Amino acid sequence: MSEQEEILTPEIRFHLIKKMERHKVIALGGATLLAHEAKYLEFHGVAGVILFERNIHSLSQVNELIGRVVEYLSATEPDLPPLVMADHEGDLVAELRRIIGVPPSAMAIAATGDPDLAREVARETGLAMRKLGVNVVLAPVADCFLDAASPVTGLRTFGAEPERVAEYVASTITGFHEAGVLTCAKHFPGHGATPDDSHETLPEVRKSLDALRREDLVPFRRATEAGVDMMMISHVAFPLGSDVLAPASFDARIVNGLLRQEVGFDGVVITDSLEMAGARWYAQGYRGDVPSGGGFERSLLAGADLLLHTRPVPEAVEVGGAAEPVMSLNVMETIIRTLEKVVDRDRIEEKLVAAAEKNEALRNVLGILDRSSRRVADLRKRAAQGAPSPVKAPRGSKVIQLDTYPSVPAVYRRVAQQSITRLATRPEQGTFLSDSPCVVVPVEYAPSQSLKKHDVDGFVDALCKHFPHWQRTDVVTRFVVGEDGETYPDIHMGPPVVDAARFTGAEATPFEPSGDENTVVAFSCRGRPPVEFLSGLEAVARRYEPAVVLVLGWPVTEWVPETTPVLLCFGASPQVASAAAEVLAGKREPVGKVHGLWPM
Repeated sequence: MSEQEEILTPEIRFHLIKKMERHKVIALGGATLLAHEAKYLEFHGVAGVILFERNIHSLSQVNELIGRVVEYLSATEPDLPPLVMADHEGDLVAELRRIIGVPPSAMAIAATGDPDLAREVARETGLAMRKLGVNVVLAPVADCFLDAASPVTGLRTFGAEPERVAEYVASTITGFHEAGVLTCAKHFPGHGATPDDSHETLPEVRKSLDALRREDLVPFRRATEAGVDMMMISHVAFPLGSDVLAPASFDARIVNGLLRQEVGFDGVVITDSLEMAGARWYAQGYRGDVPSGGGFERSLLAGADLLLHTRPVPEAVEVGGAAEPVMSLNVMETIIRTLEKVVDRDRIEEKLVAAAEKNEALRNVLGILDRSSRRVADLRKRAAQGAPSPVKAPRGSKVIQLDTYPSVPAVYRRVAQQSITRLATRPEQGTFLSDSPCVVVPVEYAPSQSLKKHDVDGFVDALCKHFPHWQRTDVVTRFVVGEDGETYPDIHMGPPVVDAARFTGAEATPFEPSGDENTVVAFSCRGRPPVEFLSGLEAVARRYEPAVVLVLGWPVTEWVPETTPVLLCFGASPQVASAAAEVLAGKREPVGKVHGLWPM
């Protein structure tokens, strides 16, 4: 037996693993806490949970779910209430949309030109989150939109100019704090300078440190000054002139050097989802040097405090290199209970300290974990203490009712109305009369299944409700080449819209323009489409000659003829659809401002 094996006895390894488990944030599978999830919470005492749309059905259901999470986690640490997080930054990423609606995108807020609206949106959103029992929002996005092809940033950012982004980031943090919600700036040190998606690969950003300081780091510095509670580390590699190819989330130079020492952030650092390819690729190469079984613990050793897992806890786990999960939670429970009986828990800390005296590496690991544990404990105490600040109510009515949609803060609608922007290089749009016939052709480009998509169907249905004689086609997602060699959209007429709900059971028919009605194209896009898709869009424009194009997502407009008006909507929520309808009906002018929003 080696000296290392003598020091790292099974008891010590077991306790070390248990200490690392307390640094996890885990996801749940559904609307109720399942038996194996409850056991996991009880056994491991994780720091908290993250909620997704799959966990959200109703207010009472969410309250009960969170209550059970608190019950099981309080059994191990009664003085430290758990963190309850949600990715609810706005527009595309709004996991609580079923109950509290969809906040405007960051870029829509920036298009208004009013940073105070960022604060107001955050405060109203935070108040609604607090009513659900959610105490941490994974927002704001502090990335700059530096690469137009990036599918990750775009509408999720406040634009391309670092100082402007920084101002809106700080206002957002202030607004959430007024509502008693903790904040998390992401994705340090920036995800906006790469066209690659860290959900699918490990992106590399080969910028100099000086270039990072001038651009990417500016909003994160301002976030630190504004008192942001957490920083999310990206799974993007920043070699910084070296041969190191590691995700920032596993790179101590980035976490401890750049973030903690240079930027001066001393709060909690959380990883981006460890199920993303950018993390898995790296972690799979490191197993065994610290006993945790996955390589992800190396992020803790690099300086992170919380490990974020967004896939639900499985009912069975893989052991021994088996191809299929083979250990049930019942078996795991028996093993853990047996270990806890065998291990002298009163003396285990003494054994760890004694072992660390003989092993410098273990001593360093324990030091890292102890410092990290203190930061996480402080965060959890503050999350429990959070309460809405007595701030003067925003101007106007707090709540509006968007037809059959959930009630949302009035500020969401104001942002939508003030952010709709006419592309200045194109002619002004005409006015659509309420009884004028029109067909809306929705087109969607999504680069992968791992990224959130707009609810294009919902947007078009909400838009058509404002015009009784409008119809719509199904959403176009691909194009075909005809026998004549021309490119055609794979497009069919959808059923009519009544009360925001499409008829079910109606058969779609191929759509052909009649010449007696206008056509409106609603285009949702993440990142930059490939040449083939752009060619298909050009074919749509030639074939249907749209009276106006509504751009819901990334500002990709080169396919639109120069004589066609373009309205930039910066989102696809019901309130955005209503604001766009008002502009098309001539009831409101598009007053948004695009300067500084995207890379030139």
